[in-house]
Amino acid sequence: MRSSQEAILAEMRRWGYRFVVTPTLESHDLLSLGLGAEQRRKLFKFSDADGSLLAIVGEKTIPVARLAATGLRSAPLPLRLCYAAPVLANDAGRFSNRRETHQVGAELIGAAGPVADAEVIALAVRCLGAAGLGRYQVDVGHSEFFHGLLAGLRLDPEVEVGVKRALTARDFVELEHLLGSTPLRSAERDLLLRFPALRGGPEILDAAAALVTSRRSETAVEDLRRVYELLLAHGLGDAVNLDLGAIRDFDYYTGVTFEAYGPDLGRSLAAGGRYDGLLERFGRPAPATGFVVHLDLVAEAIGRSGRRPALPRLDAAICWTGPGVSAALRLASSLRLFGMRAVVDSEARGLPGARTWHHQVGAINLLHCTGEGKVAWVDAAGKTRRLPPEQVVGQLAGAVL
Repeated sequence: MRSSQEAILAEMRRWGYRFVVTPTLESHDLLSLGLGAEQRRKLFKFSDADGSLLAIVGEKTIPVARLAATGLRSAPLPLRLCYAAPVLANDAGRFSNRRETHQVGAELIGAAGPVADAEVIALAVRCLGAAGLGRYQVDVGHSEFFHGLLAGLRLDPEVEVGVKRALTARDFVELEHLLGSTPLRSAERDLLLRFPALRGGPEILDAAAALVTSRRSETAVEDLRRVYELLLAHGLGDAVNLDLGAIRDFDYYTGVTFEAYGPDLGRSLAAGGRYDGLLERFGRPAPATGFVVHLDLVAEAIGRSGRRPALPRLDAAICWTGPGVSAALRLASSLRLFGMRAVVDSEARGLPGARTWHHQVGAINLLHCTGEGKVAWVDAAGKTRRLPPEQVVGQLAGAVL
Protein backbone atom coordinates (compact mmCIF):
# COMPACT_ATOMS: atom_id res chain seq x y z
CA MET A 1 0.00 0.00 0.00
CA ARG A 2 2.90 2.36 0.72
CA SER A 3 4.26 1.95 -2.80
CA SER A 4 0.83 2.87 -4.21
CA GLN A 5 0.73 5.94 -1.97
CA GLU A 6 4.15 7.09 -3.13
CA ALA A 7 3.24 6.53 -6.78
CA ILE A 8 -0.01 8.51 -6.39
CA LEU A 9 1.69 11.40 -4.61
CA ALA A 10 4.40 11.48 -7.29
CA GLU A 11 1.69 11.75 -9.95
CA MET A 12 0.00 14.58 -8.03
CA ARG A 13 3.29 16.45 -7.81
CA ARG A 14 3.73 16.12 -11.55
CA TRP A 15 0.44 18.00 -11.92
CA GLY A 16 1.65 20.81 -9.61
CA TYR A 17 0.03 19.74 -6.32
CA ARG A 18 1.94 20.46 -3.08
CA PHE A 19 1.86 18.23 -0.03
CA VAL A 20 0.24 19.50 3.20
CA VAL A 21 -0.39 17.99 6.64
CA THR A 22 -3.49 18.71 8.73
CA PRO A 23 -4.44 17.54 12.27
CA THR A 24 -6.04 14.18 13.01
CA LEU A 25 -8.00 15.77 15.88
CA GLU A 26 -10.15 18.84 15.33
CA SER A 27 -12.69 20.82 17.29
CA HIS A 28 -16.10 19.25 16.82
CA ASP A 29 -17.60 22.70 16.24
CA LEU A 30 -15.05 23.40 13.51
CA LEU A 31 -15.77 20.14 11.67
CA SER A 32 -19.50 20.83 12.05
CA LEU A 33 -19.11 23.87 9.80
CA GLY A 34 -18.65 21.52 6.86
CA LEU A 35 -20.69 18.44 7.82
CA GLY A 36 -24.38 17.68 7.84
CA ALA A 37 -26.15 16.13 10.83
CA GLU A 38 -25.72 12.55 9.55
CA GLN A 39 -21.99 12.98 8.98
CA ARG A 40 -21.54 14.58 12.42
CA ARG A 41 -23.26 11.61 14.01
CA LYS A 42 -20.68 9.25 12.49
CA LEU A 43 -17.65 11.04 13.96
CA PHE A 44 -15.66 9.61 16.86
CA LYS A 45 -16.13 12.24 19.59
CA PHE A 46 -14.65 12.76 23.07
CA SER A 47 -14.06 15.52 25.62
CA ASP A 48 -10.79 17.36 26.12
CA ALA A 49 -9.44 18.10 29.61
CA ASP A 50 -11.04 21.55 29.49
CA GLY A 51 -14.43 20.08 28.61
CA SER A 52 -14.41 21.07 24.94
CA LEU A 53 -15.68 18.53 22.44
CA LEU A 54 -13.12 17.09 20.00
CA ALA A 55 -13.59 14.74 17.04
CA ILE A 56 -11.34 12.47 15.01
CA VAL A 57 -11.29 13.58 11.39
CA GLY A 58 -13.54 11.38 9.24
CA GLU A 59 -12.46 12.95 5.94
CA LYS A 60 -9.72 15.40 4.96
CA THR A 61 -11.50 17.87 2.67
CA ILE A 62 -12.76 20.01 5.56
CA PRO A 63 -9.37 20.30 7.37
CA VAL A 64 -7.65 21.17 4.08
CA ALA A 65 -10.33 23.77 3.32
CA ARG A 66 -9.80 25.26 6.78
CA LEU A 67 -6.02 25.35 6.18
CA ALA A 68 -6.50 27.11 2.83
CA ALA A 69 -8.83 29.66 4.45
CA THR A 70 -6.65 30.35 7.52
CA GLY A 71 -2.99 29.25 7.51
CA LEU A 72 -2.66 29.74 3.74
CA ARG A 73 -4.95 32.76 3.56
CA SER A 74 -2.21 35.00 2.12
CA ALA A 75 -1.26 32.45 -0.57
CA PRO A 76 -2.57 33.43 -4.01
CA LEU A 77 -5.29 31.32 -5.58
CA PRO A 78 -5.62 28.84 -7.08
CA LEU A 79 -3.99 26.45 -4.60
CA ARG A 80 -3.19 22.88 -5.59
CA LEU A 81 -2.79 20.82 -2.41
CA CYS A 82 -2.40 17.10 -1.77
CA TYR A 83 -2.17 14.91 1.33
CA ALA A 84 -2.02 11.32 2.61
CA ALA A 85 -3.50 10.30 5.96
CA PRO A 86 -5.65 7.77 7.80
CA VAL A 87 -9.24 8.75 8.59
CA LEU A 88 -11.73 7.13 10.96
CA ALA A 89 -15.52 6.89 11.00
CA ASN A 90 -17.91 5.58 13.65
CA ASP A 91 -19.75 3.68 10.94
CA ALA A 92 -18.39 0.28 9.95
CA GLY A 93 -20.27 0.22 6.65
CA ARG A 94 -18.61 3.35 5.29
CA PHE A 95 -15.16 1.77 4.95
CA SER A 96 -16.24 -1.75 4.02
CA ASN A 97 -16.63 -3.04 7.59
CA ARG A 98 -13.60 -1.16 8.89
CA ARG A 99 -13.49 1.88 11.15
CA GLU A 100 -10.28 3.22 9.60
CA THR A 101 -9.05 3.70 6.07
CA HIS A 102 -6.05 5.37 4.47
CA GLN A 103 -6.60 8.04 1.88
CA VAL A 104 -4.55 10.09 -0.56
CA GLY A 105 -6.28 13.21 -1.80
CA ALA A 106 -5.92 16.39 -3.82
CA GLU A 107 -7.79 19.70 -3.63
CA LEU A 108 -7.87 22.42 -6.30
CA ILE A 109 -8.91 25.56 -4.41
CA GLY A 110 -9.78 28.84 -6.07
CA ALA A 111 -10.55 27.48 -9.54
CA ALA A 112 -14.09 27.44 -10.93
CA GLY A 113 -15.53 25.97 -14.10
CA PRO A 114 -15.36 22.84 -16.25
CA VAL A 115 -11.60 23.03 -16.92
CA ALA A 116 -10.87 22.66 -13.20
CA ASP A 117 -13.52 19.93 -12.83
CA ALA A 118 -12.01 17.96 -15.69
CA GLU A 119 -8.50 18.39 -14.24
CA VAL A 120 -9.30 16.71 -10.93
CA ILE A 121 -11.20 13.87 -12.62
CA ALA A 122 -8.34 13.27 -15.04
CA LEU A 123 -5.81 13.44 -12.21
CA ALA A 124 -7.78 10.90 -10.18
CA VAL A 125 -7.79 8.49 -13.11
CA ARG A 126 -4.05 8.96 -13.73
CA CYS A 127 -3.42 8.34 -10.01
CA LEU A 128 -5.20 4.98 -10.20
CA GLY A 129 -3.03 4.09 -13.19
CA ALA A 130 0.09 5.18 -11.32
CA ALA A 131 -0.90 2.96 -8.39
CA GLY A 132 -0.91 -0.06 -10.70
CA LEU A 133 -4.52 -0.45 -11.85
CA GLY A 134 -4.93 -1.23 -15.52
CA ARG A 135 -8.73 -1.01 -15.79
CA TYR A 136 -11.21 1.39 -14.22
CA GLN A 137 -14.49 3.17 -14.90
CA VAL A 138 -15.32 6.74 -13.86
CA ASP A 139 -18.93 7.77 -13.21
CA VAL A 140 -19.37 11.54 -13.53
CA GLY A 141 -22.49 13.32 -12.31
CA HIS A 142 -23.67 16.72 -11.09
CA SER A 143 -25.24 17.40 -7.69
CA GLU A 144 -27.17 20.42 -8.97
CA PHE A 145 -29.19 18.32 -11.40
CA PHE A 146 -30.82 16.48 -8.49
CA HIS A 147 -31.11 19.58 -6.30
CA GLY A 148 -32.87 21.43 -9.10
CA LEU A 149 -35.20 18.48 -9.50
CA LEU A 150 -36.06 18.40 -5.79
CA ALA A 151 -36.56 22.17 -5.56
CA GLY A 152 -39.34 21.95 -8.11
CA LEU A 153 -41.14 19.15 -6.23
CA ARG A 154 -41.38 20.91 -2.84
CA LEU A 155 -41.27 17.79 -0.70
CA ASP A 156 -41.56 17.88 3.08
CA PRO A 157 -38.05 18.10 4.64
CA GLU A 158 -38.35 14.65 6.28
CA VAL A 159 -39.44 13.04 3.01
CA GLU A 160 -36.65 14.84 1.13
CA VAL A 161 -34.05 13.40 3.55
CA GLY A 162 -35.51 9.93 3.06
CA VAL A 163 -35.49 10.30 -0.73
CA LYS A 164 -31.83 11.34 -0.67
CA ARG A 165 -30.94 8.42 1.58
CA ALA A 166 -32.76 5.93 -0.63
CA LEU A 167 -31.14 7.28 -3.78
CA THR A 168 -27.67 7.27 -2.20
CA ALA A 169 -28.15 3.59 -1.31
CA ARG A 170 -29.94 2.94 -4.64
CA ASP A 171 -32.76 1.39 -2.61
CA PHE A 172 -35.53 1.76 -5.19
CA VAL A 173 -38.08 -0.22 -3.17
CA GLU A 174 -37.76 2.27 -0.31
CA LEU A 175 -37.83 5.16 -2.78
CA GLU A 176 -41.12 3.99 -4.29
CA HIS A 177 -42.56 3.50 -0.81
CA LEU A 178 -41.60 7.05 0.22
CA LEU A 179 -43.01 8.60 -2.94
CA GLY A 180 -46.27 6.69 -2.51
CA SER A 181 -46.92 8.58 0.72
CA THR A 182 -46.56 12.02 -0.91
CA PRO A 183 -49.12 14.11 -2.80
CA LEU A 184 -46.91 14.16 -5.89
CA ARG A 185 -48.59 13.75 -9.23
CA SER A 186 -47.84 10.53 -11.08
CA ALA A 187 -45.68 12.39 -13.59
CA GLU A 188 -43.51 13.79 -10.77
CA ARG A 189 -43.20 10.37 -9.10
CA ASP A 190 -42.24 8.82 -12.42
CA LEU A 191 -39.58 11.49 -12.88
CA LEU A 192 -37.92 10.65 -9.55
CA LEU A 193 -38.16 6.92 -10.24
CA ARG A 194 -36.62 7.39 -13.69
CA PHE A 195 -33.91 9.68 -12.32
CA PRO A 196 -31.51 6.88 -11.20
CA ALA A 197 -31.58 5.41 -14.73
CA LEU A 198 -30.01 8.53 -16.29
CA ARG A 199 -26.72 6.78 -16.80
CA GLY A 200 -24.62 6.14 -19.90
CA GLY A 201 -22.77 8.04 -22.61
CA PRO A 202 -23.19 11.65 -23.73
CA GLU A 203 -26.53 10.78 -25.31
CA ILE A 204 -28.16 10.78 -21.84
CA LEU A 205 -27.56 14.52 -21.54
CA ASP A 206 -30.17 15.23 -24.20
CA ALA A 207 -32.57 12.83 -22.51
CA ALA A 208 -31.97 14.48 -19.12
CA ALA A 209 -32.48 17.98 -20.52
CA ALA A 210 -35.81 16.91 -21.98
CA LEU A 211 -37.06 15.66 -18.59
CA VAL A 212 -36.58 18.82 -16.55
CA THR A 213 -37.81 22.40 -16.60
CA SER A 214 -35.63 23.73 -13.77
CA ARG A 215 -32.94 26.15 -14.96
CA ARG A 216 -30.74 24.79 -12.15
CA SER A 217 -30.92 21.28 -13.60
CA GLU A 218 -30.48 22.53 -17.17
CA THR A 219 -27.28 24.37 -16.19
CA ALA A 220 -25.97 21.16 -14.62
CA VAL A 221 -26.51 19.31 -17.90
CA GLU A 222 -24.65 22.04 -19.80
CA ASP A 223 -21.73 21.86 -17.33
CA LEU A 224 -21.52 18.10 -17.71
CA ARG A 225 -21.51 18.34 -21.48
CA ARG A 226 -18.47 20.64 -21.37
CA VAL A 227 -16.66 18.52 -18.77
CA TYR A 228 -17.17 15.43 -20.91
CA GLU A 229 -15.65 17.21 -23.92
CA LEU A 230 -12.61 18.18 -21.82
CA LEU A 231 -12.20 14.63 -20.52
CA LEU A 232 -12.06 13.48 -24.13
CA ALA A 233 -9.22 15.99 -24.62
CA HIS A 234 -7.49 14.41 -21.59
CA GLY A 235 -7.72 11.09 -23.43
CA LEU A 236 -10.24 9.52 -21.03
CA GLY A 237 -13.26 8.98 -23.27
CA ASP A 238 -13.28 5.19 -22.95
CA ALA A 239 -13.14 5.32 -19.14
CA VAL A 240 -15.91 7.89 -18.54
CA ASN A 241 -19.55 7.14 -17.86
CA LEU A 242 -22.10 9.90 -17.17
CA ASP A 243 -24.35 9.26 -14.17
CA LEU A 244 -26.93 11.95 -13.41
CA GLY A 245 -28.60 9.59 -10.95
CA ALA A 246 -25.61 9.53 -8.57
CA ILE A 247 -26.14 11.05 -5.11
CA ARG A 248 -23.07 11.62 -2.92
CA ASP A 249 -23.09 11.20 0.86
CA PHE A 250 -21.64 14.61 1.83
CA ASP A 251 -23.77 17.73 1.97
CA TYR A 252 -21.10 20.17 0.81
CA TYR A 253 -21.03 19.14 -2.87
CA THR A 254 -22.31 21.87 -5.19
CA GLY A 255 -21.47 20.78 -8.74
CA VAL A 256 -19.73 18.09 -10.75
CA THR A 257 -19.08 14.91 -8.74
CA PHE A 258 -17.49 11.60 -9.67
CA GLU A 259 -16.59 8.12 -8.47
CA ALA A 260 -14.02 5.74 -9.97
CA TYR A 261 -14.43 1.96 -9.85
CA GLY A 262 -12.05 -0.90 -10.51
CA PRO A 263 -12.90 -4.29 -11.99
CA ASP A 264 -14.87 -6.72 -9.80
CA LEU A 265 -15.10 -4.31 -6.86
CA GLY A 266 -18.44 -2.85 -5.88
CA ARG A 267 -17.05 0.12 -3.93
CA SER A 268 -15.48 3.23 -5.41
CA LEU A 269 -11.69 3.45 -5.37
CA ALA A 270 -11.68 7.24 -5.74
CA ALA A 271 -14.37 9.87 -5.34
CA GLY A 272 -14.71 13.62 -5.29
CA GLY A 273 -16.38 16.69 -6.68
CA ARG A 274 -16.97 20.42 -6.46
CA TYR A 275 -17.71 22.12 -3.12
CA ASP A 276 -17.84 25.85 -3.83
CA GLY A 277 -19.53 26.88 -0.57
CA LEU A 278 -17.22 25.17 1.92
CA LEU A 279 -14.35 27.68 2.21
CA GLU A 280 -16.76 30.53 2.83
CA ARG A 281 -17.72 28.83 6.11
CA PHE A 282 -14.11 29.30 7.24
CA GLY A 283 -13.93 32.96 6.18
CA ARG A 284 -12.39 32.78 2.70
CA PRO A 285 -14.98 32.45 -0.07
CA ALA A 286 -13.52 30.51 -2.98
CA PRO A 287 -14.60 27.82 -5.43
CA ALA A 288 -12.99 24.42 -4.95
CA THR A 289 -12.98 20.85 -6.17
CA GLY A 290 -11.02 17.74 -5.21
CA PHE A 291 -11.00 14.00 -4.61
CA VAL A 292 -9.66 11.16 -2.44
CA VAL A 293 -8.24 7.79 -3.39
CA HIS A 294 -9.02 4.95 -0.95
CA LEU A 295 -5.69 3.13 -0.68
CA ASP A 296 -7.12 0.09 1.11
CA LEU A 297 -9.52 -0.56 -1.74
CA VAL A 298 -6.85 0.10 -4.36
CA ALA A 299 -4.67 -2.55 -2.69
CA GLU A 300 -7.62 -4.95 -2.68
CA ALA A 301 -8.32 -4.31 -6.36
CA ILE A 302 -4.68 -4.89 -7.28
CA GLY A 303 -4.68 -8.09 -5.23
CA ARG A 304 -7.76 -9.37 -7.04
CA SER A 305 -6.07 -8.75 -10.36
CA GLY A 306 -3.46 -11.36 -9.44
CA ARG A 307 -0.57 -8.92 -9.64
CA ARG A 308 2.06 -9.10 -6.94
CA PRO A 309 2.81 -5.80 -5.19
CA ALA A 310 5.81 -4.11 -6.76
CA LEU A 311 8.90 -3.87 -4.58
CA PRO A 312 10.30 -0.36 -4.00
CA ARG A 313 12.80 0.51 -6.70
CA LEU A 314 16.42 0.01 -5.59
CA ASP A 315 19.26 1.32 -7.69
CA ALA A 316 21.91 -0.92 -6.16
CA ALA A 317 22.28 -3.97 -3.93
CA ILE A 318 25.76 -3.98 -2.39
CA CYS A 319 27.26 -7.26 -1.19
CA TRP A 320 30.64 -7.99 0.36
CA THR A 321 32.98 -10.67 1.61
CA GLY A 322 35.49 -10.42 4.48
CA PRO A 323 37.41 -7.11 4.33
CA GLY A 324 35.04 -5.73 1.70
CA VAL A 325 32.43 -4.57 4.26
CA SER A 326 34.07 -1.16 4.83
CA ALA A 327 34.28 -0.54 1.08
CA ALA A 328 30.61 -1.56 0.72
CA LEU A 329 29.51 0.94 3.37
CA ARG A 330 31.51 3.77 1.80
CA LEU A 331 30.16 2.90 -1.65
CA ALA A 332 26.57 2.97 -0.39
CA SER A 333 27.10 6.38 1.23
CA SER A 334 28.50 7.79 -2.02
CA LEU A 335 25.55 6.50 -4.06
CA ARG A 336 23.03 7.93 -1.59
CA LEU A 337 24.68 11.35 -1.83
CA PHE A 338 23.63 11.32 -5.50
CA GLY A 339 20.04 10.49 -4.55
CA MET A 340 20.23 6.78 -5.40
CA ARG A 341 18.64 4.03 -3.32
CA ALA A 342 21.26 1.56 -2.15
CA VAL A 343 20.93 -1.35 0.29
CA VAL A 344 23.95 -3.08 1.87
CA ASP A 345 23.76 -6.78 2.69
CA SER A 346 23.92 -7.61 6.39
CA GLU A 347 25.98 -10.78 5.91
CA ALA A 348 28.94 -11.84 3.80
CA ARG A 349 28.18 -13.56 0.48
CA GLY A 350 30.16 -14.80 -2.44
CA LEU A 351 29.23 -13.54 -5.90
CA PRO A 352 26.87 -16.47 -6.74
CA GLY A 353 24.89 -15.96 -3.52
CA ALA A 354 24.98 -12.20 -4.04
CA ARG A 355 23.30 -12.59 -7.43
CA THR A 356 20.42 -14.49 -5.84
CA TRP A 357 19.99 -11.95 -3.04
CA HIS A 358 20.14 -9.00 -5.46
CA HIS A 359 17.19 -10.44 -7.41
CA GLN A 360 15.25 -11.10 -4.21
CA VAL A 361 15.43 -7.46 -3.10
CA GLY A 362 14.62 -6.20 -6.60
CA ALA A 363 17.70 -4.04 -7.20
CA ILE A 364 18.70 -2.89 -10.68
CA ASN A 365 22.47 -3.19 -10.13
CA LEU A 366 24.56 -5.58 -8.07
CA LEU A 367 27.84 -4.35 -6.59
CA HIS A 368 30.15 -6.89 -4.92
CA CYS A 369 33.04 -5.68 -2.74
CA THR A 370 35.94 -7.95 -1.74
CA GLY A 371 38.40 -5.36 -0.43
CA GLU A 372 40.72 -5.82 -3.40
CA GLY A 373 40.40 -2.27 -4.66
CA LYS A 374 37.88 -3.02 -7.40
CA VAL A 375 34.14 -3.67 -7.34
CA ALA A 376 32.34 -6.35 -9.32
CA TRP A 377 29.45 -4.52 -10.97
CA VAL A 378 26.61 -6.58 -12.49
CA ASP A 379 24.34 -4.20 -14.39
CA ALA A 380 20.66 -4.53 -15.38
CA ALA A 381 21.59 -6.45 -18.53
CA GLY A 382 23.62 -9.00 -16.53
CA LYS A 383 26.98 -7.77 -17.79
CA THR A 384 29.80 -7.95 -15.21
CA ARG A 385 32.62 -5.42 -14.99
CA ARG A 386 35.37 -4.83 -12.41
CA LEU A 387 36.04 -1.15 -11.75
CA PRO A 388 37.38 1.07 -8.95
CA PRO A 389 34.56 2.21 -6.63
CA GLU A 390 34.77 5.86 -7.75
CA GLN A 391 34.24 4.87 -11.38
CA VAL A 392 31.20 2.78 -10.47
CA VAL A 393 29.71 5.74 -8.57
CA GLY A 394 30.47 8.09 -11.45
CA GLN A 395 28.84 5.90 -14.08
CA LEU A 396 25.76 5.10 -11.96
CA ALA A 397 25.33 8.75 -10.93
CA GLY A 398 25.63 9.82 -14.56
CA ALA A 399 22.88 7.39 -15.54
CA VAL A 400 20.56 8.73 -12.81
CA LEU A 401 21.27 12.40 -13.46
